[in-house]
Amino acid sequence: MEKKWQKAFSLEERPTLEDMKEFAEATYFKKILDYLTEEYQPKLSVEYSKEKGSFGGWHLKTKKYGGNIGTIYLCDGYVRMMVVVSELFEEELSENIFSMSEEVQKTFKESKPVMGGYWFVVDVISEKTLEDLKYLVTLRVRKLKKT
Repeated sequence: MEKKWQKAFSLEERPTLEDMKEFAEATYFKKILDYLTEEYQPKLSVEYSKEKGSFGGWHLKTKKYGGNIGTIYLCDGYVRMMVVVSELFEEELSENIFSMSEEVQKTFKESKPVMGGYWFVVDVISEKTLEDLKYLVTLRVRKLKKT
């Protein structure tokens, strides 16, 4: 398997979850999956995006409560997850943002809600960013459960 995830599988050859685990073995991919599975038992869906850049290619969507909890992207040497947090939680985020990683703080401070939410793309490269991601996921799931 090639080092570059986006080139490892063509549009015609869908990777399996096992392929993803193998590629991302040295990242936080397994910890993210373990957390999501233990807490939410989401439906996992390997999907393809024709988008250019780091959001193109095969990725893993995690779905529950009639919506997308988040999308996991495999990158070279790390994993990232996109989570949309409803603007309904803006006040709670404001109260907790200073204890979070610089990356998450920057996203919150520099962006305005789009389509009703803050779009966080978290590069999970440390235990700290993993904990930040878990918190954002809990907010996302709270919104999904309400609708």
